[in-house]
Order: sequence, then C-alpha cells, then structure tokens
Amino acid sequence: MKNPLTIIFFVCNLTIFGQNVDGIGYQIIEKKLNSDYFQNERKVKIFLPKDYSETKKYPVIYTLDGFELFPITSSYTNFLMQYDVIPKSIVVSIFHNDRNYETNPNYGQNANIPKTEFLEGSEKLKNHLINEVKPLIEKEYSTSNYNVIVGHSNTATFVNEMISKEYNPFQAFIAISPDLADEQIDFLKEFISIKGIEKFSYFVSSGLKDDQYRLETGKRLDTIFKMNNYNDLFQHKIYNAGHRDLVPKSLNDALMFVFSDYRNFDDFETTSRTTNFSVKDYLKKKVENTNNTYGISSTLNEDDYLYLIEQITNVNNRLLLDQILEVGKENNFYPGNHLYSDRAQWYEQAGFYEEAINNWKLQLENGFYENTFYFERPFRLFNEKLNRPKEGIEFLKTSMDKYPDGKLVFNYWIAKTILDNDLKRKDGIKAIDYCIKNFKENKKFSLHDAKKIQLELLKNK
Repeated sequence: MKNPLTIIFFVCNLTIFGQNVDGIGYQIIEKKLNSDYFQNERKVKIFLPKDYSETKKYPVIYTLDGFELFPITSSYTNFLMQYDVIPKSIVVSIFHNDRNYETNPNYGQNANIPKTEFLEGSEKLKNHLINEVKPLIEKEYSTSNYNVIVGHSNTATFVNEMISKEYNPFQAFIAISPDLADEQIDFLKEFISIKGIEKFSYFVSSGLKDDQYRLETGKRLDTIFKMNNYNDLFQHKIYNAGHRDLVPKSLNDALMFVFSDYRNFDDFETTSRTTNFSVKDYLKKKVENTNNTYGISSTLNEDDYLYLIEQITNVNNRLLLDQILEVGKENNFYPGNHLYSDRAQWYEQAGFYEEAINNWKLQLENGFYENTFYFERPFRLFNEKLNRPKEGIEFLKTSMDKYPDGKLVFNYWIAKTILDNDLKRKDGIKAIDYCIKNFKENKKFSLHDAKKIQLELLKNK
C-alpha cells in the first residue's frame, strides 16, 4: 500500500471561536481529509484550549463517535482545564461515515477473522486513526507524547481492543460501556499478565440499567486488573445509569482518572515522615514525574503549595515549615508587602511563636503596615501565647512612633493588659486617660469600655 500520508489533503479548514467563562475564546477547528483506507472524505474536529501556544506541549484526547462525544468531551475538558484539574489539552474527534461498518465489534461474524482481531471496517478505522489523523494532528499542532482515546458502546469495545494491538500509540483508555466476548477478555488477561501495562491508564464505566452483558464485561475487567495488582492504573466504576446517560455521568470521572498524576500530592503526608525528607527534592520529583508522564512543562501550583504548607503546619515540623516557606518565596507566592506577615502567620499557626514575632517585626521594619492588625498580632503573641505581657507593652510603646495612627488603640491595649496582669497601675492610668481624653469612634473599644477600665485601675491605686 502507498504511504497514506502522501495523499492527505485539506478540503476545508473551518475555525469556530467559543467563549470561556472569562470571555476569552477557545477554538474549534473542523478539518476534512481524504482517507487512503476508506477511500472517501473524512471529517475531524479539533478543540484547542484557551491560550493555545505553539511554544507549549499539549496532551491529546482522541474520541471516536464524534457526533456524540466531541461536544461533551470538549465541554468537560474545557471546564476541568479552567480549574486546573487536568493539564491544558487538545481534543480531537473522529466522525464516522458509516458507524456500523467502522465500529461493529468482532463477535465471530467472519469465521476467517479471530475474535481478537478487528473486522474489516474497524481495521480501517484503526489505520485511519493511527496513520492519518494522529500524524495530521502532530504535524499541525504542538502535542506532547500523552494520548488518550475515548469510546462509548461499540467504540468502547474498540478502545479496549486497542490496548493489546502491536502498535498502540495511546497511554490512556476510556471505555464507556464496552461489551467483550469471552475470547477478547481472555486475550487481554493473557496480554497484561505477560507484558503488563505499567505505562497505561484505563477507565471503564458500566451502568446498572445498561445491557447485562456490558455490565458483566466491566465487572470481569475489574477482576482481571485487581488480580494483577493494577489498581492504580485501572478503575472500573458502576453508575445508576442506562446506556446513553452513562456518558455524562462517567466521563468527568474518567478524564480526571487518566490525568490523576497531575497535581497529585496524596502521598505527601506519608512521604514527609521519612528520614531526611526534603520538601524541595519531593516537589522537584513531582514536577519531573508530571512532565515525563504527560510530556508537558509544569510548575508548582499556588493552591497545591497552600495545601502542602497546611499539612506541614498541622504536624508542627519546624524544619519542613522553613523549607516550604522558602519554596513559597522562590515561587513568588507571597506579595512583597505581605512576605513577612504571611510567613509570621504560618509560624504562628504551627506554634512557633518566637519565629512568628521575628517575622512580624521584619514586616514592620520594612514599612509594610496599613492598620493596627500588623501590631496587634505580635502583641497578642507576647501577651497570650508566650505569657510575657511586659514585652508586649514595651512593643506597643515603641510602635507608637512608627504608627501614630494606632496610638489610641495601643494605649487601650496597654491599659487593659496592665489591669489584667496586675502590673504598674500608674502606667495603666496614664494610658487609659489618654484614650478617654482623645477618644474617637473605632472598632476596637468604646468610650464605655475605656471608662470601665479607668474605674478598675483607680479602685486600688
């Protein structure tokens, strides 16, 4: 046969701009090409994500049954990408000219073709997909080396059969309601037991209201993969769904599963307990693994950083906290005017009060303060957490020159602290007298509060 790539030509290249929730358009492109295998014109639709760039690499999600699966797959993918649940990806759909001929599973209709092989139409579809569509996408767009294939019903069976083919360019498979013959299931079982599927991810969904043979196929596949201890690579889920509504009910789970290593830090709690654990080394390996798996360039996400630092503060590990805070600084997760105050609050949450106070002082020394909040937090640490009220009072006294607008509130806190801790009442009376004489409405105390403290201080003068 002639090289099929030499006779591909475009009849139409139509671009449609869609709208993301923020108003910036994604692209939907329709291409038509002549197929050497089918000897007719074929249609392919391509979804390009928001801010698509030739300078970046993108995984590709190929779907069969384009009339059914392209709209929902591109829609689900679009929203998952917007919320960074999965990496930015391209969606490509094959549109069938004669679906029955192209996708009919082999249940022994032709005695000359073993059930573990494709029938004539499906063989052509496989070659069209692998040798014509995929090279076209890789030539026209910036793709990574991570390819997903999605099918429903007949095309789900096709997806399952692709796993064991000699040349298989896919790393992830989504089969929604497949129906396999006994020979096909046994062949797959033997294939994975011999060759394994360490580089694959496979999601199968079944419906309780679907055909019983399809439900049974899913259950049998589940048993096979569990026997081979491929639980992390294979997932079978059963839904309260029929044949058609199984697609919208399961597709979102399927897409998240085949990209489950993206932004996955589920092992952090356990791994961080190991001897000589390094946060930087852990994050470096995570980024490298993600990039190697999906063929993309990724960095630490700020939401994930906040999740990790929350985990660390919960275990009160000073060494790990220092390390993760340094990571946050290097990645510019803290605005310059909040750098030390944010660090101070994490130290405070973890119970490292001295270091928290040091960072609050650095915040003030660098001139980043807008209200009494930045002075109240370290003062309360002295007074309430460290039980050193005298230091807290001295801190407020020195802060008055730095922040004159806080003088009214600072004096109130000084007076109340002296009263609560039975310290030098003369200083307390002086402070509260200032508050009463210079009182202005504020959110920290009322004039009634000040007079009440004055009365208490004067009682046992």
